[in-house]
Amino acid sequence: MKKRFALIIFAALIGGIFWFRNTLFPTWNAQELIITFNTPADDLSAYGLDTNNHTRIANLYEGLVKLDSNLSITPGLATSWGNIDENTWEFRLREGVIFHDGSFFSPQDVLNSFEAAKASGNLQIQPYINSIESIKIKEGGRLEIKTKTPDPLLLSKLSKFYIQKDNYIGTGPYQLKNWSPGTYLELSSFADYWGPQAKFSNAIYEVDVDWVKREQKFEDGKIDILASVPPELASNLSPKELKTGYGLEVFFLMFNLNDPIFSQKELRESVQKLVDPQQLVLIGNGFVRPATQFIAQGVFGYNEKLMGLNHQVDQEPRDLFGIELKRIDLDYPSSLRTLAEYLASQLKKAGFSVNLNANDSESLLNKVKNNDLQLYLVGWHAENGDAGSFYDSFIHSQGAFNQGGYKNETLDRWIEASRSEMEPVKRLEILKNIAAELEKDLIGIPLFETSRTYAVQENVEWEPRLDGLILASEVR
Repeated sequence: MKKRFALIIFAALIGGIFWFRNTLFPTWNAQELIITFNTPADDLSAYGLDTNNHTRIANLYEGLVKLDSNLSITPGLATSWGNIDENTWEFRLREGVIFHDGSFFSPQDVLNSFEAAKASGNLQIQPYINSIESIKIKEGGRLEIKTKTPDPLLLSKLSKFYIQKDNYIGTGPYQLKNWSPGTYLELSSFADYWGPQAKFSNAIYEVDVDWVKREQKFEDGKIDILASVPPELASNLSPKELKTGYGLEVFFLMFNLNDPIFSQKELRESVQKLVDPQQLVLIGNGFVRPATQFIAQGVFGYNEKLMGLNHQVDQEPRDLFGIELKRIDLDYPSSLRTLAEYLASQLKKAGFSVNLNANDSESLLNKVKNNDLQLYLVGWHAENGDAGSFYDSFIHSQGAFNQGGYKNETLDRWIEASRSEMEPVKRLEILKNIAAELEKDLIGIPLFETSRTYAVQENVEWEPRLDGLILASEVR
């Protein structure tokens, strides 16, 4: 009788503890993780590689290699790799890996995924596989990948070439449970995953476009991680709730060097002296940092020796054209109006009359491609964590976004060499030299690096990644 009474008391105490915990933390659930965004995702296939989709599918699928939070290459479905020659790579595949449908992973699945990706016609996956000439299965669980030309970025590309089967079946730490395109995704942890088990048995990725509701849900403890937090809320969060991580994007002001005004380096230098980095930080509400070059910190090729803007009020140029104002056009992304207005006000001090033209992102890039701009503000996100893509697009004389026909034969040679240099140390030196040479030519003015801001419940352990992905398996 006494034993039964003791058990009742014990049960009552345990119940009281759970009641107390759930009263203070009403949605606390060690088995469920809720991540909320303000932008939809509509593609769960292995080819949904834009940021909104990618942060979800990276829980389902894996490549031969992975990128960690600092974009370093780590083993994935391959345990080791090496070069036979500059065009040929050999990978040793991981044994004992199981797909979500219960079948075992084999070299043939890599070949099947490659053929399916080529046949898909999907434009997002093509840049990650178009340098591959062939994939061959070899003995002993090995795979040979031959590229058309030497490709120093192959490993980075393979991190986004996911091995998959139909119906969203992959080998990742989570498998699909429920999916409502655009708004709701529910994942369950995969018990047969080859690596460490995820902490949360369920992970929910939801979309809520109503900021007031999102804020209230976070305050009520109904959201564990809230992405894209605006500055006005970020300032209200406690230090333990606020997570900020700088990413891979730099915004810069670019000149058309064919323009009669900006073809003169002296005038470009005058414009540079007008830009105050501290004002950039204020305009960004403290969530940006001044850039020293077109490449963000953390990107392969970043040159730590460059100093960037060195603004001094007493050196700001005045009345460069006498009493006559020079009329110029400044095109900018519509989301950066405050920054554009600051730049226009500074340019006016020097004697420019600025016509501001707001653009959506696609329209602005089309104008750049068509060489329709005089002076423009734009951002570049180094998606693969490498400086080469920016130099190929904006700096090489044949680059798709080389506005104004900038040409430097030395830089062209260096950029072309960086595309095939397989020795990382040598390639890094080439990319750093390109950054230094660009600083001398002053074809544009790097302004600031952007950051991403998140609200995270105090009982949740998670740190932002450089690539901006929020992976449920990395949350504790």
